[in-house]
Amino acid sequence: MKLAIYDFDGTLFQNETLPFILKYWGKNNYNKGILIKTYCRILGLFLAYKVSQSMDREIFRAKASIIFIKLFENMTKEELIHFFSICSSSVQDHFNLQILQNMKQRKEEGYHIVLCSGAYDLLLEQMRQYVHIDTILGTKLHFTSDNTLDYKKPLHIVTGKNKSTALLEAFDKDQIDWENSYAFGDSYYDYDILSLTGNPIAVTPDEKLKKIALKKNWPII
Repeated sequence: MKLAIYDFDGTLFQNETLPFILKYWGKNNYNKGILIKTYCRILGLFLAYKVSQSMDREIFRAKASIIFIKLFENMTKEELIHFFSICSSSVQDHFNLQILQNMKQRKEEGYHIVLCSGAYDLLLEQMRQYVHIDTILGTKLHFTSDNTLDYKKPLHIVTGKNKSTALLEAFDKDQIDWENSYAFGDSYYDYDILSLTGNPIAVTPDEKLKKIALKKNWPII
């Protein structure tokens, strides 16, 4: 089996998921009190991130995801699916058209399409409306016995090194043609998953990934 593995934020989606959802929440008249509390908490974390010597971007994003999930406090799974379904119509307006076309082309060529991201799994599932995706590996949301979001349960954020771990857990590595597989990512933190394949491609890369891509002669979109 040949895989074509795509990151979401900064690769297929040309923005960052969490700020985009916050903006969407505010524009569409959802609970303003919860929105303000979430903004304040994330702002405090952002300021700590800026002055910290030990908190890198991935740690910041993981902590922000934990804070951010309280935005959906008391929502049921059905309500969240409905919210993400509506939100996705705005998300798809910001797709990278080159990547979207690439996904369609790889599928026609017989590749198994994987979307691997730290974004919430229920949001990523909505992307199936716009492009064929065979496997989604995202940050799984948990629910209580009455189907309400369990925001207290620890999240396993699929980011950085966790991406390659999630991928290797999802597939029998001996059944994958890694040399002829593709991986697309925008961040230095995608390096591990990019390196698994024979065809790593940097998409609007950050400075660290750009240096690696140039040094290793990886294609850059």
